[in-house]
Amino acid sequence: MTRVQEKREAAKLSQNEVASRANISQTKLSKIEHGKLKLKLTDAKRLARVLGCTTDDLQADEALTPVATPEEDAYA
Repeated sequence: MTRVQEKREAAKLSQNEVASRANISQTKLSKIEHGKLKLKLTDAKRLARVLGCTTDDLQADEALTPVATPEEDAYA
């Protein structure tokens, strides 16, 4: 169980409720909760706002995956 799932269940919210409020798909949230998709910083911010916690509360032992700006992508 990921920290995202722990926080969601502690808040007694369904995946659909959290996904809708965070403006992400339920499928994406499910993949994050099952460790099939890394939690990106933008999604962590949205989920933290909905779940009433910080992004640090949601991350596991690994760092959040930052989202590169178009300018950064040009230099990759």
